[in-house]
Amino acid sequence: MDRFLIYLLESSLILVGFYLLYHLVLRPETFFSLNRFYLITILLVSLIFPLLSFDFGTDELPVVKAPILEVSQARKAYYDAFELWSFDHLSGNVVSEVTSVSIWSGINWWQLSQQVFVVIYLIGVVVCLSRTFWTFRWVFGLIRQYPLQKMDDLTLVKVAYPIAPFSFLKFVFVHEVMIGSTEFDQILAHERTHVHQRHSIDLIIVQLLAAFLWFNPVIWQLIKSLKTTHEYIADNKIMNAGYSLVEYQSLLLRQLISNNSYGLVHNFNLTFIKKRITMMKNQKSGWSGKVKVALAIASTIVFSVLIVQCNSTMDETSIIENESSVASIEAKGVNLPILPDVPFYSYLPSEDAVEITIVEDKITLDDEDVQVVDMALSVAEKITEQGVIILSVDAQQSMKLVRDVQTELRRANRRKVLYLGQTTTGKIMESAMLLPPLPGAPNEHGVKLPEIDAAYIAKHDLHILRVEMGEDRGVTVQQEVYDFVTSEVAEERSNYVVQAKFQDEDSYKSYLQNLAYIQEGFNQIYQERTQSMFGKNFMDLNKEVPEEKEQYNAVRKGIPRAISISEK
Repeated sequence: MDRFLIYLLESSLILVGFYLLYHLVLRPETFFSLNRFYLITILLVSLIFPLLSFDFGTDELPVVKAPILEVSQARKAYYDAFELWSFDHLSGNVVSEVTSVSIWSGINWWQLSQQVFVVIYLIGVVVCLSRTFWTFRWVFGLIRQYPLQKMDDLTLVKVAYPIAPFSFLKFVFVHEVMIGSTEFDQILAHERTHVHQRHSIDLIIVQLLAAFLWFNPVIWQLIKSLKTTHEYIADNKIMNAGYSLVEYQSLLLRQLISNNSYGLVHNFNLTFIKKRITMMKNQKSGWSGKVKVALAIASTIVFSVLIVQCNSTMDETSIIENESSVASIEAKGVNLPILPDVPFYSYLPSEDAVEITIVEDKITLDDEDVQVVDMALSVAEKITEQGVIILSVDAQQSMKLVRDVQTELRRANRRKVLYLGQTTTGKIMESAMLLPPLPGAPNEHGVKLPEIDAAYIAKHDLHILRVEMGEDRGVTVQQEVYDFVTSEVAEERSNYVVQAKFQDEDSYKSYLQNLAYIQEGFNQIYQERTQSMFGKNFMDLNKEVPEEKEQYNAVRKGIPRAISISEK
């Protein structure tokens, strides 16, 4: 929805900019046909171009590429800020007790305001389209109701009551008493120009498109300018046909009677008669006018190309960033395991992080070779206890070395691990794991972790679900975890552990795939609770925002993500 709102905003701003150029440069000139084309084109451009992206090959032109990159980065930052802004507009208090959550705590006020705007927007679109179709109905009602008379390539509709002459498509509507009068020939010649140049088609297109930008006042000014330009074209045709300027202007003034102006038709006596008479007296635009018009059109074309190129650069940015990450990992000879394509958090570790790569029994720490026995000391020197280990392991690597590395990380109390995998399309996926402390070592709360053996399990009535990580069972693992944890929750128990058990000869691929499905089993439960409690998606909760974090904690209350890595 954010992107849709941004699209409407960008379309409106583009239209405002292009119309301002018309108002300042093109409007005073007498290039009426060009103005007609320009007004229709800028409306189409403002609606279509924000959606387009093409590469026009500006890479070899640094002078051009640099500003494009700057604008693209600014727009990307604007998009990101707009999306993140939604998290700053939540209100209500989330109480810690799940059973007594306030009715207001689940309301995302920013999302609600967006939904209200969209509803109002759609109502406006429907109203505008309804008015347009009502005008169609009114016009064709006149055609069906009153007598028709063929006159060369036109069809006269002889209306019984006084009405200002107007045309629509091939029809010319006039009060029947005017037919045959001395001024009728000039009226007919004027409306014939509208019909021949298909001005009604212009108005139909513009009126329908305007419904989608109805909230922008510029769109209604554009329609007025287009109708004025149509009248200038018809007036100019009359003058070139040899009609008397004085007589024609007198006719315009005599036609100033009270009458409504409809969006789809060309009234002979619109309220801008004075502008039309003034324009008739203006001299034709000379070379200076042509230069201004050429500059205005060139500016419009260049700006349109830049918009599309910026879109292309924005689209490529995230792809390039992702591909560069994959490429850097592949350059180290690591074939990441393929993980199930499910929603996941992007943890974006800070500078307090190190990268560990394991491939063909070789370990590198931030691109430096390291031995297992030196791992604890080396990692402790590089990051704090709150630091993150970014672990890239080849899919075919045996788990013996991975186990040894994880043991050393636990020994150094650097236990936040971000396993990297990839989707079938090569997109990097992250699976976070907090390794348990070594038996006898204190955890983050200073409590020493006991060895979880049979005696400990029996004494504390600990319920265990053992998952063999060497077997590729896919979603079966997810379902087992889901059923196990939901049954524990139903009995109001939180004293349970999902034990990930693997052997030294197991592949890292099987380990990480099964771990992803174990995580997804918990996520499925959290998702159901989040929808039930707050009407949101669990993976959309931003723990960096206090309100979102409280909701996150409320969802997980009593349902810990208890995953243990078996020693053997």
